[in-house]
Amino acid sequence: MPRSLRMVILTLALVVAATSWPRAQDGAGQKPADAKPAAAAGNDAQKPAEPAQELPADAKAFNAAAGEKNPLKRVEALEKFIADNPKASPMLLSAAKAQLTSSALAAFKDSRAKYLALAEKDIADAAKRTDTMPLYFTYNRLASALVTAGIFSEEAEDYARKGLAAMDERAYMESRKQQFERSLAAFEKMTATAAGAKPESASAGAAPAPSTAAPATPATPALPTPAAPATPAGAATPTAPAPAAPPAPNYRLGMKDGVMQASLAPPAPPRPATPPRPPVRPKMPTDEELRASLKSERATALATLGQILMKRGKTEEGEKALSDAYAARPAPSTMASIARVLAESAKKAGNETLQLEYLTVLALSGRITAGETRDFEAAYRKTHNGSLDGLDAMLDERYRREHVRFAVTPFARKPPAKATGRAVLAEVFPGAG
Repeated sequence: MPRSLRMVILTLALVVAATSWPRAQDGAGQKPADAKPAAAAGNDAQKPAEPAQELPADAKAFNAAAGEKNPLKRVEALEKFIADNPKASPMLLSAAKAQLTSSALAAFKDSRAKYLALAEKDIADAAKRTDTMPLYFTYNRLASALVTAGIFSEEAEDYARKGLAAMDERAYMESRKQQFERSLAAFEKMTATAAGAKPESASAGAAPAPSTAAPATPATPALPTPAAPATPAGAATPTAPAPAAPPAPNYRLGMKDGVMQASLAPPAPPRPATPPRPPVRPKMPTDEELRASLKSERATALATLGQILMKRGKTEEGEKALSDAYAARPAPSTMASIARVLAESAKKAGNETLQLEYLTVLALSGRITAGETRDFEAAYRKTHNGSLDGLDAMLDERYRREHVRFAVTPFARKPPAKATGRAVLAEVFPGAG
């Protein structure tokens, strides 16, 4: 082989060896690019989502019963739920009973007998607790529920009449005074309990408080604590305290697809411990205050009866009942309901003055509809030379006259305090500001 060829081959071999040696060293000491410490890999891995908490059996049974679309079948399912789950959550049982009544009311045409049976049971239960709740309250509630549902049946009239007949002034005042006496007895008991309360003593086995005296030098080493004596045969063996019962589930009730359903609510955030409030001594209302309260309740019940009578064709008696209720100046919502019925009656009779009066009340209540607004403006024009001039001023003056303004005392800052430059915005209701 020529010498020059051998030199070329030798040179190439040396170059190859020189370039491969550093790569071998780097590969032996270098970790793969994608290799990560085990701890880092564990931290980067996505944690699995916590499984959703399963509904308890009583909540599942409630949802199945309340989720029945057919009102009649829903009534049967809710009755079965109440019978089969007497120890269910009080919240679920209360909701089931309310849904039972409303479902029977929704299907009143097809389940009239069922609803009346539920109403009679309600009245019978109320008759057993008249010492805490007057019976007329149940009658009035049943009549009001039927009117709200648009049912002006014979039973609705009967409930309304019985409720009014039971609203006797002497019995009402006696019932309220008995209620005050029970509240006063409960207040005195709470006050006596709070006054006689003592601080809890140290529990058995608790470590004694450390002494402030200098400890004496022990002369002998401490002896081991003797073992507890064995329990004699036949003696009762002390048992460990029973573990605390798990807290009852907290439910959330809401409408889904037109039916009520229960779901688990998130746990409430912890609240800071606050000292209990001292009991407040109840105050007995005066006879004048009691009569005013009864008058307001009677006006509401009379308005319910008047609406039922008007719908049942007993116009003269119904208008008198509504007029008496209107004169008693009940709550604004009741006044609006009365004014709506009487305004329609005045319109049919062609009495524009009375129609304007009732529609004015309805307008000031904020419950007037678009059609009633047109009737209101038309009645105002007919009584004011065909013009709407002064309508807003009339409404403002009427509102100021019938709504008593309350005095407001500006807050006086104490001299040592420094102004913060901040202002407080208060709203009577959302959007009033």
